[in-house]
Amino acid sequence: MNGRIAVAIALGGALGALARFYISGIMPVYRDLPVGTLLVNSIASFILGYLYGLLFWGIDVPADWRTFFGTGFCGGLSTFSTFSYETFSLMREKEYLLALLNVSANVIITIALVFAGFVLSRR
Repeated sequence: MNGRIAVAIALGGALGALARFYISGIMPVYRDLPVGTLLVNSIASFILGYLYGLLFWGIDVPADWRTFFGTGFCGGLSTFSTFSYETFSLMREKEYLLALLNVSANVIITIALVFAGFVLSRR
């Protein structure tokens, strides 16, 4: 990996992590469901789907921008570990239905948004 790619990943990751912090911080917990985490995972999934779609349809995206947005920003923005912890916390509190809803919402919505981003990238 060259230095330019490493800097793109680092900058994208830092901006993604800051965005996650602020977006998650302004989102209220809705009926014990951690919607902030769902929102940041959804945004990152859409961006990644869109980026993948651009590449799939043959639009040249420079490597430093691919890694800035894909690996860096989306990696820093999305958070599987927080999603896992929040789901575990719901289970520990015996909120099994909410835990199942959290898992289902994160999986179904984020996959749908990758697909939506992919489809919308086609011009």
